[in-house]
Amino acid sequence: MYQQDYFIRVILEFFKALSRALTHQDMDKRSEAIHDLYRQYLGSYEFYQNATTEEAIEQITTLYPEEQQYQRMEMLAELYYAEAEYRPQPIGETLLERALPLFELVDRHSGTYSLGRLEKIQSIHRRIHSGPDNQEEK
Repeated sequence: MYQQDYFIRVILEFFKALSRALTHQDMDKRSEAIHDLYRQYLGSYEFYQNATTEEAIEQITTLYPEEQQYQRMEMLAELYYAEAEYRPQPIGETLLERALPLFELVDRHSGTYSLGRLEKIQSIHRRIHSGPDNQEEK
């Protein structure tokens, strides 16, 4: 019970820290803050930048207890999604393509309904399928 309460606080702190990172107007500071979030909540930034979605999922399922795995996957999806907002193409689109299956996996297996997650899934579908000239979300 205490571990579950602790991890809930970890998740809440992650989303607060992500929100703070996204408020940085200076892109170098924003990037640095997001890199720190990867390291603090998931591990090596470099690993997750170079890993396929399958490799990232395998890493998370290896490193974290079962009761944390989907939340960690959602953290990674959120970081990919946030980073895609300011990274140039084609890197931004690649990050969205990595975030999408993670969000969908979490949505299928999470016991928690999230309108925000569903909106991000729909947004990613639109952005990936509309191409760079028609990205209304940016």
